[in-house]
Amino acid sequence: MFLFKFLGRRHYQQLLDAPRHLRQQCRQVEMNAKLLEKEKEDLQGEYRRERSDLDARVKKLRHQTQDYESLRTRFEKLKDDVETEIAEGISTEFKKLGFSPEQVETFREDREDLIELHLTKLYSLAKRFALSNKEAKTNRGIFLLLVDERNMVSENFSEFHGGQTEYLTQEKFKDIDGLPHIFSSNIDEVLDYMGERVAIKNENGEITGYEERDGALLINLQGIAFRSCVMVEGVRTHRVYEKVEALQKGSAKHNAGIYASSLDEVLAAIIVSEENSEVVLFREGRFVKSYNPFSDTEMLSQEQLTQTQLHEEIGSAQVGEIPEIGAVEDEEVKREDSRIAASPTG
Repeated sequence: MFLFKFLGRRHYQQLLDAPRHLRQQCRQVEMNAKLLEKEKEDLQGEYRRERSDLDARVKKLRHQTQDYESLRTRFEKLKDDVETEIAEGISTEFKKLGFSPEQVETFREDREDLIELHLTKLYSLAKRFALSNKEAKTNRGIFLLLVDERNMVSENFSEFHGGQTEYLTQEKFKDIDGLPHIFSSNIDEVLDYMGERVAIKNENGEITGYEERDGALLINLQGIAFRSCVMVEGVRTHRVYEKVEALQKGSAKHNAGIYASSLDEVLAAIIVSEENSEVVLFREGRFVKSYNPFSDTEMLSQEQLTQTQLHEEIGSAQVGEIPEIGAVEDEEVKREDSRIAASPTG
């Protein structure tokens, strides 16, 4: 017995369209496959090109490495040859002068000892100068530079004021007994002159201002002061800034001192502050130590760094705090009283 199912028109049309849709889908899949194949070939071609470029660069770098190693070897050999030649030349010249390398080393050590001796004496003189300020209840400032006079670069130094008369050219300082040597009492007169503050008066005798002996007093390795009121030009032209540490505290004179100490011909700079008579020593663009004549205490570089860090931490902790008006006024009164007490007329 046969059974027949009658299909509707819509269902029958769908059965007729199904093969056509399948063919369309097959063609689309084939197109996509071709596109992917082409993309694969393109990527492979790009990869081969980049790999070829990379191989070429690697090969070039290897050659450059070989060249560098070759040049470095040649440089080291030339450097050794030059150093050997210089050492032999120096040794030959020493022999001509009748000196052995050991004697020259002894001379170098003697020079270092002499520098330390003069520096110790200058620091002592500066401390004594500061203590005399304390006794006289005044604040005088001085700026001392220990320099290698024979190696001075002339453009590094100049007169502090144009037309200024050099104090040390006086006849009394030319005699052997009058030399302003740091181990002689003659130096005291020079230090007093440098720290003096002279009143300038008009025709009526009224004080119109004060002459202050700004600038540095230069002392050579013989221990003799040979120039006064000198400006360090190397500071103003910013030629030594990369050799100098940041100044933790002080005035423009301290700034000049720390920069001056970094010059090749300057072996040390000593400042006595005209504000509080504090003595500060700088060497090679670095703070070394300071002396407070009122508390008779000395502070070394590490101690100053620790103190500065402590002050910064306290300041950071107090950010945002507003002091009371009365406290500010009391502090201002205290500072004014201290200033008056420290003045010559106080």
